[in-house]
Amino acid sequence: MTNRYRNERIEIKLTKEEKELFMKKLELSKSKSMAHFIRKSVLEAPIFVIDMDVFRRIQTLIGKNSSNLNQIAKRLNITGIIYREDIEDLKKENDDISRELIKIQNMLTRKYINKAE
Repeated sequence: MTNRYRNERIEIKLTKEEKELFMKKLELSKSKSMAHFIRKSVLEAPIFVIDMDVFRRIQTLIGKNSSNLNQIAKRLNITGIIYREDIEDLKKENDDISRELIKIQNMLTRKYINKAE
């Protein structure tokens, strides 16, 4: 035992539900052993830290867009008239949402590429 290459131990405690989930993932991984699964999970899996402010910004933009769309639909149902400015505003809001999604995609891609190198 004293000449073993891996001689450091880590012990964790899990709830019954956590252990069941752990065992399911262990089985799905087809790892040679539990130790192999844990080492592979910890040492090889990338860790991503995500800035949630970007997602909050998208939620805000989608909320504004939905509200404006509802107001336009209500006005259209009452008057039968839709204004070009309303459509242009919706297009602008959709463009803003698309730009935010592209930012997220670029950030995630950069982080993934940097972790892989």
